[in-house]
Amino acid sequence: MLSSRRLGPAAVRGSSRWLGGSSGSGRRGIHVVRVGAEPGSPLVRYRAGLYIDGAFPLKVSALDVRQYFLQWSAAGAMRRRVAGLLPAELPHEAAVSEIAPYPRDGGGVVQFTFLAADDRDSARAAAEGVVGAVNAHVAQRRSSKRWWWWWRPWLAPVRALAVRGTPFAEDIVRMLPSRRVRVEFSGPDLCVEQLFGELRPFGRILDIALQPAASKDQPRWAVVHFTRLRGATSARNCVHGDVVGATKLALSYVKEDAEHVVVQWLREHTKFSIPLAAAALIAAIYAVFDPIREFCVENRITGRFDVSRIPLLGGVRRAALSRLLWRREPARGDEAEAWAGLAGHGERLRSILDDPPESFTVVVGPHGSGKTRIVERATAGKRFRIVVDAGRLAAQPSEVAQMTQLARQVGWWPVFSSIISITNAIDLMVTATTGGNAGISATPESQVRRILETLALVLTNIRRRSAEAAGAEAAGGRGHGRGRSRGARFDVPAGAAPPDEVPVIVLDNLMDKELAFTPAILEWAAGVVEAGLAHCVITTSSIGGYHEVQRAQPQTAASLLSLDDASPMEAATLLQRQLSSEDGPGGSDGSSDGSDGSTGIAQAVRVLGGRREDLMLLVQKVRAGETMAAALESITQRAITEVRKHAFSDDAEVGRAQHTWTPEQFWFLLTELARHGDAEYDRVRTSPLFAGNDSALLGLAEAELITMAYDHDRPARIRPGRPVYHAAFARILADPGFSSAMAVRMNKRLIELETAKIRSAEEELALLNVFRASAGAHAALTGAMGAVAAAAGRSGAAAATGRLQPEAFIAQAAGASGFDGAANIGSAPRPWLGWLFGWRARPAAAAAADAGANGAPAAQRPAVPGVPHELQGRVRFLLRAIHASQLKIDEWDAECRAKTQCLASL
Repeated sequence: MLSSRRLGPAAVRGSSRWLGGSSGSGRRGIHVVRVGAEPGSPLVRYRAGLYIDGAFPLKVSALDVRQYFLQWSAAGAMRRRVAGLLPAELPHEAAVSEIAPYPRDGGGVVQFTFLAADDRDSARAAAEGVVGAVNAHVAQRRSSKRWWWWWRPWLAPVRALAVRGTPFAEDIVRMLPSRRVRVEFSGPDLCVEQLFGELRPFGRILDIALQPAASKDQPRWAVVHFTRLRGATSARNCVHGDVVGATKLALSYVKEDAEHVVVQWLREHTKFSIPLAAAALIAAIYAVFDPIREFCVENRITGRFDVSRIPLLGGVRRAALSRLLWRREPARGDEAEAWAGLAGHGERLRSILDDPPESFTVVVGPHGSGKTRIVERATAGKRFRIVVDAGRLAAQPSEVAQMTQLARQVGWWPVFSSIISITNAIDLMVTATTGGNAGISATPESQVRRILETLALVLTNIRRRSAEAAGAEAAGGRGHGRGRSRGARFDVPAGAAPPDEVPVIVLDNLMDKELAFTPAILEWAAGVVEAGLAHCVITTSSIGGYHEVQRAQPQTAASLLSLDDASPMEAATLLQRQLSSEDGPGGSDGSSDGSDGSTGIAQAVRVLGGRREDLMLLVQKVRAGETMAAALESITQRAITEVRKHAFSDDAEVGRAQHTWTPEQFWFLLTELARHGDAEYDRVRTSPLFAGNDSALLGLAEAELITMAYDHDRPARIRPGRPVYHAAFARILADPGFSSAMAVRMNKRLIELETAKIRSAEEELALLNVFRASAGAHAALTGAMGAVAAAAGRSGAAAATGRLQPEAFIAQAAGASGFDGAANIGSAPRPWLGWLFGWRARPAAAAAADAGANGAPAAQRPAVPGVPHELQGRVRFLLRAIHASQLKIDEWDAECRAKTQCLASL
């Protein structure tokens, strides 16, 4: 059953009060114009118009191109399309005079003439009859072709509407159809009821907004909002130019901002939409570029596109570069192997790499000791190797540049370093606008972790493919379940990768300089090693790096390869070879006073030791024209400056603010190393200045001021950080002014430490309340101690017979005071501490028996007067500690006075 809005005016008139009725019922009728009398007939010919709605699809936007793909896109085709919707015969001898298609509004205006009585009401009724006939014809056509009628591209029913005004034919590009229609009044304003009655027949109205009464804008207007776009287009083409009373109406479209509900929700909830959009963008980028990055990282590890790994092409390339750049390749093969016994360390490192990966391998040695060379030689036969140079990372100016350099070293490409600043800016904007944190900001450390995760994934794929290849080989009968790979030192189980196919990660110079990503790199490397994906070799010049590695993987012990300086013979051989290859202006012997060349080389080796870096610096200075003595003096003075700057400076940039040691501690260590060349680690660690704390020693080792020699993976000896530092320490110690000032500072610090010990012992004695048994005995004993000490000082008895021991000192004081300790103790009441623990005061005989049983006569262990028997041992210990500390203080105070006099005499 068809709805009422699809029927003609004649059918609707009885069913709907909005869509039916004649002009006499209060509704505006069709606009008719008298043309003239019909010859030979009492009727008059009139002209009227009707609007065919739904003939074309609406143009909803400038990008709507549906009309251009339809068969009636031409003007003639459009007219034929509208004419095809009209019946063949119209009532009242109506004839079509003009067809004006409005493709933008989805319809067309048909002007027709008809015959009616010379009466305007009769003419309107006849015109309404023509419109009803057209609607009936359209309805009949729709019912007969129902199977395809509803699948037209525009999906709107065709209807005929009476034109009440004068249609405005225009093709302004900006004026696209809209559900909001602006009605301008040329005359008195219309009320809401009048507007509703005029526009409701064309479609349901959502809202009518009148111009505010206080507004002085002309012309006056109202905005009518239709629920459907077809209702707005029909009203605009049928009512424009209509006259209601004394008011002429002009209708135009109002551009409305068409916004989808989803878009509107996203715009209104930026706290959720911006993070979601950013996360979706980042996820899309990662989904696209992560496979590319994995491919590039795998290419860097496997070297599948590296032509230098091809023996013939690689040799030709190196030779061509050497020829073009006039660069001679240094012959360092035998020299590097013989230097500081690298051959033995290289063999041990190769044996470690042939075993399955279980823990870190740390190669520790000073600069120039051949750490990088030995690792290169040991890993030369490995198919998969990746090298991360932490020194180059630390040389970058910012963390973003360090992250970019790390990505370049491992082959992680493409790198979007700007995404960090973009996400941080988005997070900052969200925080500023909404007050909440979006949580999408990225940091260089998070990017480094992503790079390392990609590298771990590539290593996992390489190990899996190697294991599958080994398993296939074993299943083929060539492995027989277990096989020995080439160069392997252990049996490889079936399905396991051979040793030369286990990847090797080399972290070069990892902890030599401060790097923000060191903890993240160590954590990642520990996980890779524990998973058995690859070996990890770390080279560092600081022994503190070995402890950092141990903390990163505490459950297993790291393998340590400690490299040392070369022997004097190897150092002399190097100097002789370097100076004889290219004689400088000073001659090969390096001396200008005619002394023997071997003497100068020997002196240089004694000062510089086997440190390759210092030896090569000496060679450069000699080749530049300096004599051997001048070059040695320059290097020594530079070492003295470095030591004073980094060890004794009070500047906040390089002084105590970044030190874990004090100048007094380093001065004590400097004097030991300058006098003896090395020092025992445990003796220095337990000295009063260090007090068993090794943080200062580790800090000095990290600053390369000292170095530690290890024995069975534990520190045993302490040596200068560089061999030239021994000469620098001796020169600093020989400086009378600086040496005296530092000695005074060190002795004052020692006096402070011993004074604190005495104060602590006195506080414990006061807490024990040991001299309250007899106030007179305490006073007498104290006075006697002072008298004995004064007498010993005057008579020089202490110097003749040695220092007075605390026991003898107490005995003499007791005898001088006439105090009978045994009698007082025997007759004294139970002391408060003995009463608390249930102890009883013991007589002197029992105390003497106990002393004899312990192997010491009672006469040699005098009892402290006024002290209970239970506290005798503790009190004697405290008194001996006070006595020993006082003797040390006297000795250091005398040295301080002597050094002060030396400073005054300068």
